[in-house]
Amino acid sequence: MFNVKVSIAPSSIHGIGLFAEQSIQKGEVIYTEVPELDLHISKEQFTKLDKNEQFFIEHYGFFNEVKGYWHLSHDNIRFCNHATQSNITWKDNAYLIALKDIAQGEEIVQDYREMNSYSCRALNN
Repeated sequence: MFNVKVSIAPSSIHGIGLFAEQSIQKGEVIYTEVPELDLHISKEQFTKLDKNEQFFIEHYGFFNEVKGYWHLSHDNIRFCNHATQSNITWKDNAYLIALKDIAQGEEIVQDYREMNSYSCRALNN
């Protein structure tokens, strides 16, 4: 769940992106995982899904190797695009913080490689 105001809009990085609707300070918690709202799917459950469902989860979610399940967020965090020069990062495998000050209107981006994904289709699209 977002702790700051964000919106989705066209992105020069990849179609649609996530943008700050307010100034965000370096170190500020911008997003907290809410297990009761997000979808968590075991490897076994994932293999039983049809290919279209697997594709959707691979594209918008990620496999959490630490916790051993596929994670799909319930909200617009799935529109956060990949960038090697990211401005947010995972902290304690539970929430996202700003790596630098983020200006209102700036796209919020994350380095997907930090998600320990054995399959992250979004990096390949």
